[in-house]
Amino acid sequence: MPMGQMPVLEVDGKRVHQSLAMCRYVAKVVGVAGNNPFEDLQIDAIVDTINEFRLKIAIVSYEPDDAVKEKKMITLTQEVIPFYLTKLNVIAKENGGHLVLNRTTWADIYFAGIIDYLNYLTKLDLLENFPNLREVVEKVLSNENIQKYIAQRPVTEV
Repeated sequence: MPMGQMPVLEVDGKRVHQSLAMCRYVAKVVGVAGNNPFEDLQIDAIVDTINEFRLKIAIVSYEPDDAVKEKKMITLTQEVIPFYLTKLNVIAKENGGHLVLNRTTWADIYFAGIIDYLNYLTKLDLLENFPNLREVVEKVLSNENIQKYIAQRPVTEV
């Protein structure tokens, strides 16, 4: 365990840490990364935006003081969530149901993989009013290999 925590990816007997670095590596291996450094930059910008959004939700969701949490939740639901999802929804529309490059990239897969967690934290259906983002998730989940993985993955408790 290079940093004493999960996740860790082992390739040819060498262990690496940091989930996003692993995502970038696997994306290149399986063909859902960019075709050049600028495309990689575009994908990274979307993934960083998703992570920024996730962090803003997590800060509120894990706030230990209920009174503070209640106030922060108002700003989160009335300002932060609509801001990010509206922008991402427009981006998805402009990219034909993808978050970047008009094709499936690891940014789409990352978003589809994290949306249930974000719904859980907010206790909302975040995609309810964002059909283009819902399309992104549906396209990812329609992938045969992803469907196979979902059917076989272990069930985890929330």
